[in-house]
Amino acid sequence: MPARKTYQVKEHVTGNLQIPVTIRFAKLKRLRISLDDTGHVIAHAPLRMSLTEIDRFIEGNADWIDKTRRKIQAKIRLPYIDEATQKRMARIIKARVSAWLVTYDGKIPNRIFVRNMTSRWGSCSSNGNISLNVYLLEVEPDLFEYVLVHELSHLYHMNHSSAFWAQVRKYCPDYKEKRLRLRKYEIPKKPE
Repeated sequence: MPARKTYQVKEHVTGNLQIPVTIRFAKLKRLRISLDDTGHVIAHAPLRMSLTEIDRFIEGNADWIDKTRRKIQAKIRLPYIDEATQKRMARIIKARVSAWLVTYDGKIPNRIFVRNMTSRWGSCSSNGNISLNVYLLEVEPDLFEYVLVHELSHLYHMNHSSAFWAQVRKYCPDYKEKRLRLRKYEIPKKPE
């Protein structure tokens, strides 16, 4: 079993800009920063790095932090749905996909799975199976359709080449706009 990463945590506020930050000191080569789901700054720092160096780095990236925070705050957070409801939603999604495929004139997937995926809206396997996220029922119907078209297009091209996007555009001409709208949604993770 791999050893668990150990680190020391320190709560800190930078000197000049007064940015609150959680610093995690660990055996690292360089400093990096990230933001959690609420927009709080986390610094992942080498063990012996000084607070002055960390402050300078964080404050030097204040514009990036501000921009990233605005993106996080603009996210539409979907509520977690219990497993019984997810099963019911999966049946609805399969019925919706079946109805949509009646008028579709392209390649049909071998199987369709509906799952609770934490980081994707859909996927397509090399076996020709498509998986869709159960939370697609929580987004607007045109975004649901975009994800379906996206995954069906992978039956032609298992990549994101220009030929793939041309296939998507055939059934969803405004896919770029829909893709941007879909990015605003945050797929919930199972509560601990």
